[in-house]
Amino acid sequence: MATILFVLSYLAYFVLFMLNNPWEWFALWLLVSYALAFVTVILLYLMQFPLVVLLPATHPYKGYLMKSIAYLINHFVLRLNVTVSGLEHVPKQGKLVIYANHKSYSDGFALQEVLKRPFTFTPKSTVMKIPILSQWLKAYEVFPVNRKSVKETAEHLEKAIETVKKGIAISIFPEGTIQYRLDEQIEHMKPGAFKLALKAEADILIVRFDGNDLTKHRTPFRSTKRHITVLPLLPYTEYQHLSTVEIAQLVMERINQVKINPQSIDNHNQ
Repeated sequence: MATILFVLSYLAYFVLFMLNNPWEWFALWLLVSYALAFVTVILLYLMQFPLVVLLPATHPYKGYLMKSIAYLINHFVLRLNVTVSGLEHVPKQGKLVIYANHKSYSDGFALQEVLKRPFTFTPKSTVMKIPILSQWLKAYEVFPVNRKSVKETAEHLEKAIETVKKGIAISIFPEGTIQYRLDEQIEHMKPGAFKLALKAEADILIVRFDGNDLTKHRTPFRSTKRHITVLPLLPYTEYQHLSTVEIAQLVMERINQVKINPQSIDNHNQ
């Protein structure tokens, strides 16, 4: 929906400008129409804010809205070319927590586009202070993380456990922050990130991101290839007796063992 609205708005603005202004400014109208079309989509989405707040987090339409805007951002703003393998490992229902390596700020958008099952996120607590956006995210039952307050994060954890038990998947980047590195191997994961899956008695879906992690330096002038590998499910029964440190090590080893075809991604330093 978001992409269709964007394209129609873009064409409408461009035609309007061209009919009422000199043709010599052709390039300018292309850029201005592009920006206005994106703003129009955002405004149209905000008009649905009351509906988003009222509908339950599990409602299919809310998942569709999130996927739709993610697709628009990926292709018309970030210029991501996302490929994926292993989607057959994603369970259609049940308690699930998604753990992935963290290479770029675009990871969440890329995953939102390709993962068929709706899921929610773990934004920084500072994001939850932004008016309207915070209410929008709360409607999706996100799990805010405050690295400066263990108490606050613990309180949010209890709510996140209930969210997972309701069948709403939550994605987490256990490295904590974006890791810009030449070595593709993960060196460390925060054991505390695995408390959610353990306490919710949820299955773990392991995901690996590959491709250029310097997306912010390439957008919007260069496209970026990203590949997402969804690994076989790690059932709760297989890790329930492990500590969070041992679970972190297990997940890290599985991600590091993935072999990727170099042709499907951009190199780090390109």
